[in-house]
Amino acid sequence: MSTEQQLVAVVSAANRLTNTVENKLGEIDKALADAREKYESQISGLTRKIPRLAVTRNFHMAPDTTGALIDGWYVHSQVTATKTRTITQLSQSAGRSQADVDFMRQVQADVSEQFPGFDIWAAEYWRNPINVWQMKWSEGSVSPWLAFPCSIDTGRLSGATPVSLNTHMTAAAFVRVVEGAVDGTWTTGNEKGKWRWCSLGMDPAGFFSHYMHVHPMRISNSGLIEVMLAGACTGVVNHPVDWGTMLALG
Repeated sequence: MSTEQQLVAVVSAANRLTNTVENKLGEIDKALADAREKYESQISGLTRKIPRLAVTRNFHMAPDTTGALIDGWYVHSQVTATKTRTITQLSQSAGRSQADVDFMRQVQADVSEQFPGFDIWAAEYWRNPINVWQMKWSEGSVSPWLAFPCSIDTGRLSGATPVSLNTHMTAAAFVRVVEGAVDGTWTTGNEKGKWRWCSLGMDPAGFFSHYMHVHPMRISNSGLIEVMLAGACTGVVNHPVDWGTMLALG
């Protein structure tokens, strides 16, 4: 065999080896991708099975006895909270007004842009009434938090207003930013001019007796938002269909 023939044979062998390696790498990449997808699916399935229990008070944002404040909530002194709507738990056929049905259908239409097919049951029975609040501010501060619900065990433990960060939790709400800007906790993922289901998943902090106040931050000197069904619960909630009524152990 001539030198040229030997070189051709070597090149041919090298090409075959390269093709074999590339094919194997492709198979390995696919196997890794399949394994990752399976792993993530299993993790997602497990996290959704973590019990969802309210860790903050008053998900439905009912007013206190004065009617002027949200029961079980703290609102910053620079923020004015006004209840704009209480929607009965009764269905439309049993008394819910057409205006409230239309309002909830608008919320559904906006949120469906995030979560196609989301159904808020605008005309059907719910377990509880839903209260809609407007929060407005016109000045900033060195601590520009907005508002937060107290821990579910407030009243049994002195000063127990923050929530404990020793378990997986989700903070979420239905929020529409009208003016200005907010961010964090139950306003995470908001979009100006649209109703959005905003949510933040929180992993255990890994610090002894660690805690947090479940409040968004005001990041504009003035602003106006609308909010309903705000709070935090244990577990992982990644779809608004699972939000609304949370079991709370009293």
